[in-house]
Amino acid sequence: MQNDDQKKDDSKNPVDELTAKIAEAEKADAEQSASDDKKDTSQKKIEELTAQLQICMADHLNYKRRAEEDKIRFVKFANAELLKIIIPIVDNFDRACQHLPENLKEDVWAKGVVHTHDDLMKALEKIGVKKIETVGKKLDTTKHEALLAGPGEKDIIIEELDPGYSYNDETIKAAKVKVGTGI
Repeated sequence: MQNDDQKKDDSKNPVDELTAKIAEAEKADAEQSASDDKKDTSQKKIEELTAQLQICMADHLNYKRRAEEDKIRFVKFANAELLKIIIPIVDNFDRACQHLPENLKEDVWAKGVVHTHDDLMKALEKIGVKKIETVGKKLDTTKHEALLAGPGEKDIIIEELDPGYSYNDETIKAAKVKVGTGI
């Protein structure tokens, strides 16, 4: 019987065997090609998702930056609005200290008031409030409001009538001044 089986095996057509091997190779090649296509598709999907992630990350960073800038602007705006209310009181406090009667200049209570005024001015300066420079400076309409004109160098401030203040380099109250006419 072995001889019959052997004969059958030997009797296999080499063309059939070759065709079977070719079919097997083509099938393996098709599987490999499908696998490569899947890899290419997977790689493209990974690249697409990576690009989307990068866009999302950039959007998030931009959002965080804008939110922080908005927060800073809001705080500055809120502080500026508060300072616009407080500055006239500071001006009155200034005038009271400047016009302290001679007989009260040595009074302990009056000295305490003057020190309180000085401390208030230092505190305002610490948070970014500064008096706007006036006398001897050229008129700057973003910082100064010319109320009077008189003899003196043209557009040079010759007298401060009411002080002005800036907060973080933005004018919150223009200084009222007298300027020279050039005559």
